[in-house]
Amino acid sequence: MIGSALTLAGLGAIDSLLTSLVADSMTRTQHKSDRELIGQGIGNTVVGFFGGLPGAGATMRTVVNIKAGGRTPISGALHSIVLAAIILGACS
Repeated sequence: MIGSALTLAGLGAIDSLLTSLVADSMTRTQHKSDRELIGQGIGNTVVGFFGGLPGAGATMRTVVNIKAGGRTPISGALHSIVLAAIILGACS
């Protein structure tokens, strides 16, 4: 099980860093890789306690968010809230 967890963690880290590089090239900024990976690790650890699935960077959602004018972490959080509301509304 440890091998599978390490494999998922490695793939998630690569995907998140790739997403960060794409966002950096679009916004002409520079991300902090340490903060990105620590935040992802904490989030994936906590979600495991609630029976959730690990997540990683979502390149296409990031591109759409940037093209729509999002430039701050708040825009990413708002994007997630709107997406959750749409999904919950469609399921009910």
